[in-house]
Amino acid sequence: MRIYQNKYHTHNYKDLKNPDFIWSENSLVARLYIQYSVLEMPLSFEPFLYQTKDYLNVTSSYEKFSFYLFRSDEIAARACIHFTKDCHDLISPARAPFGGVQCDQNCNAGEIKFLLHCVENWFSKQSNPAVKLKGAPSCYYANGTYDLLSSAYEMSGYKVIGKCINCHIPISPSPFSMNITAAERRRLAKCKESGFCTEIYDKPDIDIVYDFIKESRNAKGYLLSITKEQLDILIYKFPQQYKLFVVTDQSKIIALAITVRVCQDVLYNFLPADLYTYKCFSPTVYLTEAIYNYCQEEEIAVLDMGLSLDHHGNQKPGLLKFKKNLGGEESVKITYQKVL
Repeated sequence: MRIYQNKYHTHNYKDLKNPDFIWSENSLVARLYIQYSVLEMPLSFEPFLYQTKDYLNVTSSYEKFSFYLFRSDEIAARACIHFTKDCHDLISPARAPFGGVQCDQNCNAGEIKFLLHCVENWFSKQSNPAVKLKGAPSCYYANGTYDLLSSAYEMSGYKVIGKCINCHIPISPSPFSMNITAAERRRLAKCKESGFCTEIYDKPDIDIVYDFIKESRNAKGYLLSITKEQLDILIYKFPQQYKLFVVTDQSKIIALAITVRVCQDVLYNFLPADLYTYKCFSPTVYLTEAIYNYCQEEEIAVLDMGLSLDHHGNQKPGLLKFKKNLGGEESVKITYQKVL
């Protein structure tokens, strides 16, 4: 394997052909860009929102390490992985639900293994004790890509340090009410009979939204891991990806959810919240129907309902069961680590 170093870099948009490091092996080339502001790199696949330069640059002002895999005769990268430093470890990524390697569906395990070898080659020389990868839930992948990445991580010596049950709702042409349990259909009907309404909350007041979510979380004993300023930036910077849905009793918001269009096929139900005083109505069911209907209209295949954990990171069986009652299916979300 050949390694090349570029010691003189200024990192502007003309520097795509001048990475900090290059590794080459047979017909494969890996490039490393060390940068505070991620460059726009041509890719042969649709990146998840969390892998885009705009998201990476907005969510972290720290130095970033971006690795890209190319076939030597192609301009667009076939795979990528981004890291930021969290205390002493390198995490992919530090401020997103998941990261790890994202790749073209035509990549093979050997190519991903080569990219990960380059990652290890670089970080092992920088006195970094470990590399951590937060994988996406398995429901985000099609055509065997999830198994491909899992195999490549295993072959590269990464160990599973966290494995959680994720839940998602497959979007079908059938009505939402056809896919939920009888008890949830009764709750859905009760909300509608009570005159509650659902809508997309355009141009949201961030103070109202944040305080509502915080109050709901506090009532359940949860902490809110995102600040008002961080949430404001995300909603302002990504108006097409971040959509807010509400259930109202007349003009009063009684349930709310922030959703994220992570990619063309997946909508993530990021921050659902409701008022404890309306618990008997379970307005979250009505809220989920509105989001499900939106997915149908936008031809989104998967509604990611996320993990079902308490504030200690432990599985909440009751919450997982509730999501399954709404038509949810289990998937898996894994965190990997390699000690260098």
